[in-house]
Amino acid sequence: MNTMVRLADADRYARVIEASKKVHWEIERDVIKGRRFDLAKTYLPSGLSLVQELAGVSEAERRFASQIQGRTYANIFGLVERFITAKLLEVGHEHALGDQTALEALVRFSDEELKHQALFRRINDMMGAVMPAGYRFEVDPDAVARAVLGKSTWSVLVLTLHIELFVQNHYRQSIEPDSELSDLLRMCSCSIGATSASTSSSTSSS
Repeated sequence: MNTMVRLADADRYARVIEASKKVHWEIERDVIKGRRFDLAKTYLPSGLSLVQELAGVSEAERRFASQIQGRTYANIFGLVERFITAKLLEVGHEHALGDQTALEALVRFSDEELKHQALFRRINDMMGAVMPAGYRFEVDPDAVARAVLGKSTWSVLVLTLHIELFVQNHYRQSIEPDSELSDLLRMCSCSIGATSASTSSSTSSS
């Protein structure tokens, strides 16, 4: 990969830095705010869970199914953040002694992805504290990351960009308009969607 950054790319990296500064957030202060998950709420919106299509089950059973799905949704995204962060660190290393604007943009993007990982782990623990015992998510994130990182850099970056885009679409089309959704889950998704929107352009310009 050419480590010389074109002027247009440098401007794009600079915009990423400015956007990152504007949407800075902290997990406990800005997202959790001392709240807990409520079992009376759904954890994954109906537009994604499709629990309304389940026949012969009660409303309570549909809600519980959405809670299991919501917990899995969080764990899946925590899993993909593992390879995203690793790839960003790899790409950032190529700019370490070159364009420092590009380096800062990628470091900031990496910091957000690490924060997302921590948030998803926090969500899983908080859901586990109120949901019945027995849930398992038996997928090794490092094994998945190794498999993905074995592909070309551009293919990993394109996959990352698609993930960032559909996270935003999930929020706008399904999460934000669902009045039955847990407010805490909505806030978690909003935080992730906002930072995804501010940093995803750096993926396409790396």
